[in-house]
Formats: sequence, structure tokens, C-alpha cells
Amino acid sequence: MSSRERSGGSAPDAEAGEDPAAAPAREDPAAAPAREDPAAAPAREGRAARSGMRARVALALVAIALSLGAVAGVAFQRYAAVHLRALPKVPSCVRGARVALRKPVAASGTEPRQTASGETVYLTLGEDRAVACALQLDEALARHLAGALAEHETATRAARLVELVRDRVPADPAHDRAASAAYMMASAALRGMPQDAPEVRAAAEEIALRHICRFATRRSCPTRPLPPLTVWLAGIPAALSLLALLGLGLAAAAARYRRWAERRGR
Repeated sequence: MSSRERSGGSAPDAEAGEDPAAAPAREDPAAAPAREDPAAAPAREGRAARSGMRARVALALVAIALSLGAVAGVAFQRYAAVHLRALPKVPSCVRGARVALRKPVAASGTEPRQTASGETVYLTLGEDRAVACALQLDEALARHLAGALAEHETATRAARLVELVRDRVPADPAHDRAASAAYMMASAALRGMPQDAPEVRAAAEEIALRHICRFATRRSCPTRPLPPLTVWLAGIPAALSLLALLGLGLAAAAARYRRWAERRGR
């Protein structure tokens, strides 16, 4: 019996020229490395170039937006600190004083108070409450308010109330609380006066204009200047840079979604 028969198997066919080491490769074609599509390399390089270009453009836009946005922000903050100051909080007693001052004065006062000139005047209980409230903010303001409320003649009282808001409170931001309280109490006192009097209507309009031009309210001030030119020259390019960044982000997201959809559809 030959060695071929004893092994119980068949020996490789030497005459056919087969290499035993090559048999597994022939039997498992998936084990062979896949050949790269020659057309895929240029497409991949093009995508990489476009991605790099978008990154450089995005960095430039970020730099423009941050630098010019900072310049515009600082310029606008300086402008707002003068012309768009927020309404300050006033003592809670101001609300009670306003309610009392809206009531027309029907009798002579009995509560003594000192005016700015040192004169002693007599106020009603509601007027005295308003002066006591103003005293919490500024003594000089309280004395001027006492002098204005001591007037009983319509035109004179209205003029003194306008003077209180216009001339007796400094324009410095440190006095904003006093200015807001003075406006609130003066406007309330004017409501307690005859509304058909021209002096009362004119006084109410003037102190309201002073108030809305000092603080940022829902009403517009006709004499408030526009923001400085620096805000526009720096703010507009910064805003456009942000919009361009948004556009780049949306375009990149759309391209990524298209590639994902193409791979999913294969």
C-alpha cells in the first residue's frame, strides 16, 4: 500500500502546478484586501481642501466678530450710561406718598416743615408724608418739595413742581433715585390739581419729558442723541460676521447630512 493510500487523503496535484499556500487565498476571496477606487482619492482631497478653507474663513470671521463686537459694545455702554440709564428702585414710601398727593388739597395744613430758605410751612398729612419720604433720599430735595407743596396758587404750585424735577436734582447718575422719586411725587401732586388748567398740563408734559430723557423707558425721548458712529461702524461688520458664521455652519451641516444620506443609501 502506498503512502498516499495510507494517509486516507489526496495529495496536491503537482502536475496541475498548484501551490498549497495559495489555496486558502483562493478559497476565501473576502480575505484579500479591497482595491481603492482611483476616483475616490481626488474627491477626498477636494473635501479636505474645502474643509480647511472653511476652517480658515471661520477663524477670520470669529476674530472680526469678537474684536469689532468688543469695540461696539464698549462704545454703546458708554452711551447708555449717559442716555439710557435703567429706572432705579425707589423707597416703598414713594408709592404711598403718590396716593396721598393725588388727592386735592381741601384744607390748610397743620404739619410744620422747613423749606430750603429756612421758612416754616404747614402741610397736610399727605404732603407731610411725601416730604418725610423724600428726606430718606436727600434733605435738600425734601426741603424743596416742602416749599413746592406749600404753594396753593395753581400756576405757582405747578411751576415749583417743575423746578423741583428740572433744577433741584443733579444730572449725575448717583442722584438717579432722587430724580425718579421727585418725578413720581411731582406728577402725583399735579394730578391732584385742576386738569383743565394750561399750567398744569404744561408742567405735567415737561416733567414727563425730563423723566423719559433721563431714563430708558418705553417712551422715546425726542432730544436723545443717536448712538455714536463707532457703534455703527464696528457693530454692523460684527453682526454680518456672525451671520456669515451661521451660514458656514448651516452649509457644513447640510454637506455632512448629504454624505450620511449617500452612505446610507448604498
